[in-house]
Amino acid sequence: MLLDFQNNCKLTRFLNRMFKRYPANLPYRILFFILLCGKLFSPENAMAQPNVIWTETFGTSSTPCDAGTLANGFYTVNPSQAWSVDIIGTQGSFPNIWYVSAAEPGKDSAQCSTQGCDSFPGVAINRTLHIGNMAGSPLSNSSVLLCPSGDCGAMYDFGDWTGSGVTNIRAVSPKINLLGNDSIRVYFSYLEHADINNADNCIFEYYDGSTWTPLGDPARTNACSANSSSYKWSRMYFDLPHSACNNPNVKIGFRWYNDSDGGGENPSFAVDSIVVVSLVTPFADFTASDTTICAGDAINFFADSSTHALSYSWTFIGGSPGTSSAMNPTNITFPNPGDFGVQLIVSSGAASDTMDKANFIHVLSCTAPHADFLASDTVICERDCITMTDMSTGGATSWLWSFPGGNPSSSTLPDPTVCYQDPGTYTITLVAGNQYGTDTVTKIDYIVADTCTLPQGDFYSSLQTACAPSAIEFDGVVVTGGPFTSWSWYFPGATPDTSSLQNPTGIVCNADGFYDVMLIVSNQYGSDTIIKYSYMHIESVPGAYVCPDTAMYFGSSYQMYAGGGLTYAWNPYIGIDSVYSQTPIASPSETTTYTCTISDGTCYTKRQVVVTILHNNDLFLPNTFSPNGDNKNDYFFLRGNNIYGIRLTIFDRWGEKMFESTDPSQGWDGTYNNKDVNPGVYTFVATVIFTDGTSASKSGTVTLVR
Repeated sequence: MLLDFQNNCKLTRFLNRMFKRYPANLPYRILFFILLCGKLFSPENAMAQPNVIWTETFGTSSTPCDAGTLANGFYTVNPSQAWSVDIIGTQGSFPNIWYVSAAEPGKDSAQCSTQGCDSFPGVAINRTLHIGNMAGSPLSNSSVLLCPSGDCGAMYDFGDWTGSGVTNIRAVSPKINLLGNDSIRVYFSYLEHADINNADNCIFEYYDGSTWTPLGDPARTNACSANSSSYKWSRMYFDLPHSACNNPNVKIGFRWYNDSDGGGENPSFAVDSIVVVSLVTPFADFTASDTTICAGDAINFFADSSTHALSYSWTFIGGSPGTSSAMNPTNITFPNPGDFGVQLIVSSGAASDTMDKANFIHVLSCTAPHADFLASDTVICERDCITMTDMSTGGATSWLWSFPGGNPSSSTLPDPTVCYQDPGTYTITLVAGNQYGTDTVTKIDYIVADTCTLPQGDFYSSLQTACAPSAIEFDGVVVTGGPFTSWSWYFPGATPDTSSLQNPTGIVCNADGFYDVMLIVSNQYGSDTIIKYSYMHIESVPGAYVCPDTAMYFGSSYQMYAGGGLTYAWNPYIGIDSVYSQTPIASPSETTTYTCTISDGTCYTKRQVVVTILHNNDLFLPNTFSPNGDNKNDYFFLRGNNIYGIRLTIFDRWGEKMFESTDPSQGWDGTYNNKDVNPGVYTFVATVIFTDGTSASKSGTVTLVR
């Protein structure tokens, strides 16, 4: 029999681990290979390769204690299907409810629960599936439960003499596809106390696609010695029956029963971290949050996430505590310098695996830091701010800055910012520290703050009131802080509209109106902005006016007029009886814009009058055309006045469309599919939209002759 290494990834993984543990010992490698082959090829090892099939962690919440989410309809992450809740038999008026929330956060095995929500980082947002009371139930406001809103974690109404809390409900997982898998085992973490007489209890059940079968009763978890009302989380597993093998319709369920006789004690029942696997021998491996630390530091350990074991046994040589049964132990402290090994033993209940990592943790003897710093600038202006940068070596974790005369006067930030309002020289002190001690550095007269005069400017002009167009000169003035390093002028609406000269000239305002002027002056210490609104008033002929615009039909005339000046000149001269009259008569043949130049003897301005010519809307189509190539009546066109858009369609006597166009300049040439059609009578339908927005339609016949 040949050994298939390519397809046996678990075998390859195992052999690689063995070779890493004994890298230079060839006999050991051969021994491992022989022993493993004997195990693999034995009759009792004919099961399928190991495979994690389905997991449910119920996810995490964005905030701690997100109470109130019902398990019924809760969607899992993998697969994207919903949990449901089966109601079994008659329920009381206030039955218990399955919730999914972090009101009862899940924890590692052997860790103690909290009564409801937890504040420990990471744990506080870990959701679980748990039994809680209904809001407003008889015990919800009592000291026994004290949860009037429902879902305070694994806390439930164990009933009163009315039996209002009678409950018989099952939380049902989404469908789990086990095609191609056998030897199925279900692991989960859970917490349970409830009624020690088993009257109030949770049963683990299995569904094969047609029938539910109870598989077992998870034992009550142990009370915590430090708090008798707190109970330890535990890890449990159940092997599914043979009917689960190669079955695509498997579900698992947690059935809760409460007889509501008043006997019971919280917590009720909570479950988390459900894993469905094909039964395999686990492989031990792990990582750490850090492997090189200072003496006294604490680190966290993480078991291989692909290994879903029932139990974990850690040994930390030189660590405190020295052992742990959690999957991912936290805050393991190494108080003394040296190199220390770590061992992990994982067990599935049927088999186990061990991983030893010698000299895995390197603990250093750490010392106090050496303090030092730099400033972003050491010569500044008064009122300026600078940023200090910590340059300490040796791992500083705390900082105490002293800034006499600065604002702020002290700081505990690693890289603070400080401002100095007054001129002078200033000393800075830094005390840098870590868990091993502190170091102090003082730099005397380190910062020099000078008196820096900010710029202040002003400006004047040769004119402020003028005709258009007028060229205006400007004079920039230094008030304080000169000489200035830059002059930036802005003349909105003028030509040119900018300048970088101290005294710009030739600034022309072409149109009447009010003009703003802005000047920005700068020196090496800053800038000053001067804005004078409506500074220049350009008004050529204040009283100039013309008649209003008009519209008239073609062939009519319009009496135009102008005023407010001494002389008048109209342009264009076409269609008016006098170019230089104050009151000319306009008779244009088409829409025309007339411009009148009005002068008061000193200034002049221009005003406009628009005369719009109206034409009668008209539509015409001929009744005959002859497309014979003699350039006479060869096309069937739609003609008319004031046309904005058209649609012309031609049909033969059987209703076949011969031609269609939306272009007024395109007519029918008597062809269809590039072939001449026969002489005869054809039907047309025409729709026209005129320029005034009105429309017209016309239909009829046209005779084609050749």
